[in-house]
Amino acid sequence: MRALVGPFHQRHHFTSQSLHRLLSSSSISSEKLVGWSVNEETKVGTITLQAPETYNALTVEMGQDFAVLCREITHDLTTGQQDVHAIVLQGQGDDAFSAGGNFEWLKSLQHNSVHENADIMLQFYSSFLCVRRLPVPVIAAIQGPAIGAGACLALACDLRTAAPKRKILGFTFSSLGIHSGMGGSHLLQCALGGPSAIINEILLTGKVLSGDEALELGLVNRVAEDAKGAAYELASKIADQHPVAIRTMLQTIRQHQDDGLEQALQREALAQAICYNREDWGEGVDAISEKRDPVFDSYHKK
Repeated sequence: MRALVGPFHQRHHFTSQSLHRLLSSSSISSEKLVGWSVNEETKVGTITLQAPETYNALTVEMGQDFAVLCREITHDLTTGQQDVHAIVLQGQGDDAFSAGGNFEWLKSLQHNSVHENADIMLQFYSSFLCVRRLPVPVIAAIQGPAIGAGACLALACDLRTAAPKRKILGFTFSSLGIHSGMGGSHLLQCALGGPSAIINEILLTGKVLSGDEALELGLVNRVAEDAKGAAYELASKIADQHPVAIRTMLQTIRQHQDDGLEQALQREALAQAICYNREDWGEGVDAISEKRDPVFDSYHKK
């Protein structure tokens, strides 16, 4: 399997040794990239992104596992084969929720046509955003950084907990030289109640927020040193409520939030595909590896 790394621009959050490991790792465990477990006493399920050696980077292979698992969970919760009232989504280990997408794969898209890349990105988005079709609330436990597509996956969940002081929620697409993707532009607006100057700043500057900053803005529900523990506490409280009330209320909440999401995904996929077609695509990625600021070409160059 190719090197797995994510779209983040955080020289000050990772050591040079760990960053090198992200950029050069050539293989991971052959085990499933996404895990599932259920606490039958609390009726809380757990989905775990299982690639800690690459900071739980999102890959095509992980997306395939994730989509299959979500279909299985939805089937079991719909037919009564499992009794789960809430789900926690977490990254394995405490180093990261998810560092985002696979740089090497994304760089290779430069060789494709724009229309082909737009189709590829829509499929990639869908493999993870199926989390929004799970019939019970999903809480993202952001113990470590959620960057780029990882941040979008966290926003696709219904609730979020985060560690307070760490720079933990980052939309660093512009620093890499690409448009935001996987619903980030839409999901940010949903989380913050509509278009705002702060959303513009987050997207246009590639801002990375601490847990405390995310709480102040309303992007997370709770901050705690043990963000995973806080997520399970919140999930348990939800699981204690009436299951029919919770599922039907969730449908109402998501129906409003999903209004316009498909159009946003179409726009993002096309915009990212245009960026991949640039000759300077990959400069932002290389700048991270080489510990320097990126030098992007003029808007008018290909």
